[in-house]
Amino acid sequence: MKRLNFWVYALFYKWASTEMVKQAMGYNDCSAEDLAEGVAAHYITPEEFQEITGETYENYKNAVS
Repeated sequence: MKRLNFWVYALFYKWASTEMVKQAMGYNDCSAEDLAEGVAAHYITPEEFQEITGETYENYKNAVS
């Protein structure tokens, strides 16, 4: 099983808010790809993904496919 990014777990366990994850992305500690993996693993909701990245999960998934 692949390990997920720390920020994915932090969001799931409510250790971090979506705003904190946005800031982490600004420091390159987390990427949209990391978050997409979190959605696929059911740790992040598609709504949280969109709130953080500004893009829907479906659009992101289609763009990288």
